[in-house]
Amino acid sequence: MDIERHKDLALQLHRLGVSNKAVLGIMSIHPHERIERQLKYLPFRKARRPEALIVEAIKHDYSPPKEYFYATRKASRIQPGQPMDQDTKSSPRFSDAEAEGHGTPSPAGSAPSNDGMEPGRSASDSLLQDLDIPNWTAE
Repeated sequence: MDIERHKDLALQLHRLGVSNKAVLGIMSIHPHERIERQLKYLPFRKARRPEALIVEAIKHDYSPPKEYFYATRKASRIQPGQPMDQDTKSSPRFSDAEAEGHGTPSPAGSAPSNDGMEPGRSASDSLLQDLDIPNWTAE
């Protein structure tokens, strides 16, 4: 048995607030690997009382929390200094305005769209024309 490892685990449990009696009980019954594993998972658990949770987690050998898996997967996918999209090649793209046809001339040979309005007139002009304002009386 590695005395340094044993002392380190006991100290970590004591720093969490686990009582001396509980530390002695845990250390005498459970393997160091289980204790280390549960200490590794503890930061990913939402523990209001970490001292109580760690004791129960070690006794019952709780499975890792899902947050632990998310964190390890994310860390393994993105390596430091690695671009986020290293496999994708940049392709020429249009800006949003160009893709929607704003500010770009009509292609050669196509008729400009007039939306049924006379040149130089706006949508509000056609709305006013339909209201027949001269025959409109205020009541």
